[in-house]
Amino acid sequence: MQHHRVDQLSHLRDEVRTMTGHHAPQQPQKPEQAFSSGRELIEAVVARREQATQAREILASLDGDLPNAEALDGDRIDGVKVLWITETRAARDETAFRHALATAHQLREAGKKMTDAAIIDAYERAYTIAQAVGADHREPEMPTMRDRLTMARRVRGYDLGHKKNTGSSSFAGSAGHATARERKALATMGRRGGQKAAQRCYDRDSDYVKAETAKLKQANAKRAMSGRVTARQIANYFDDTMLQTGSYPSISEAMQEFSVSRPTVNRALKRLGYRYLEDVGQPQNKCVRP
Repeated sequence: MQHHRVDQLSHLRDEVRTMTGHHAPQQPQKPEQAFSSGRELIEAVVARREQATQAREILASLDGDLPNAEALDGDRIDGVKVLWITETRAARDETAFRHALATAHQLREAGKKMTDAAIIDAYERAYTIAQAVGADHREPEMPTMRDRLTMARRVRGYDLGHKKNTGSSSFAGSAGHATARERKALATMGRRGGQKAAQRCYDRDSDYVKAETAKLKQANAKRAMSGRVTARQIANYFDDTMLQTGSYPSISEAMQEFSVSRPTVNRALKRLGYRYLEDVGQPQNKCVRP
C-alpha cells in the first residue's frame, strides 16, 4: 500500500517515550537571526574587525607604560617564579618545569628555535634557584640528563600544540564574535558572490564584459609596448658596447645590465636581427649583426 505521508523518526521516538513514561528532552531553540540581511552581517563583521584592530593598537602603544607583572611578583627571584609547598619548602621540580615551559614559549614568540639546550638550561637554572631559596634541608635531586631531554621534548610539544593566539586581547572580543551560523552565511555569500561574478562573463555582449575586455586589451598593449622598449634598449646596449669596445657583450652581461632572464635577451636579439656565435672557446654566447 502506497501513501504520501512523511513520518519523521523523531516523532516516532517521542511517541515511544511518551508510551513508556519517559519525558522527551526539550529541543534546543534555534537562535534568532541577529541580522536582517547579508549586507548588515558583512558590515557588522567589518566593524568588529576595525574595533579589534584599534584595541590591539591601543594595547601596543601602552606596552611601554604599563608596569611589568613579573617585576611586581614577590615570588619571582632572578626572573624565576618560585612555587612553594610550605613557607620554607619550594616545589623544585614544578618550578623548574614551569620556567622551562615559559622560556620555550618566549623563544617561540621571538621567532627563535626551541632547542633542547635552551630548555634544559632554563630548567636547571630554575631548579638551582628553587634549591637555593627553598631547599628546607633537602639535597639537590636534579633529574638525569636522559630525563631532562625527555622533559625538553615534552615542553616543546606542549608549546607547539598550544593553539591559543597570544596576540589576541580581551578587548578584541568586546565587540562580539560571529556565531557558527554567521560564519557559514559569510562563506556562502562569498561563494555565491564569486559564482555571480563569474556569470557576468558568460554574456560577451554585456556592458560589463566589454568594459573589462577593454581594460584587459589596454593592459596587454602596455605590456607589449614595454617589451618592445626593453628589446630596443637591449639592442642599443649591444651596439653601444660594440662601438665603445669593439666587441659585443655576452648574454650574461646583458642579463645583469637589465635584470632580465636569458630567454628575454635572446628573444630581443632575435627580434632585432642578431645572430649568435657559439664557438667552443668562448665562455659566453656572443652575437653579431648579420
